[in-house]
Amino acid sequence: MKLNRPARRATLVVHVSASAGWLLLPAALLTLLSGLLLALGTPWGLARHRWVCTKFWLTLATTAATAFALRPVVNAAVTAATGGEALPDPGDVLFGPIVSLSAYLFMTAVSILKPWGPTRRGRKQREAARGAAENRRVRQAV
Repeated sequence: MKLNRPARRATLVVHVSASAGWLLLPAALLTLLSGLLLALGTPWGLARHRWVCTKFWLTLATTAATAFALRPVVNAAVTAATGGEALPDPGDVLFGPIVSLSAYLFMTAVSILKPWGPTRRGRKQREAARGAAENRRVRQAV
């Protein structure tokens, strides 16, 4: 059995998403820091491709949301459950994880598919590199 390209890509997104699962705050911080290191330490750069910029800002936003919005709601639900009290509004308890999981799935798909092309800065750097390579070829030919 051979998957066609869309099916293979979709399966890859599902596989990586299922294995990533970083809903805990320490893993989210590690993901943010390691992603920043990869962006700055590889040719992808932090501001050369739109998908990298999008992922960085979404990761920063979901990490902050996890720390300041999701975690207190989950802690309140745990406290209520262990104290025998009624749980907070189910919408409040479910909304955060649903939004976070949706963002994580989107960021995983963006990481694999790499849409949208380079930023203006990335295009300028690419053109400058091509110009430098062309100049070297001309000098070598002479």
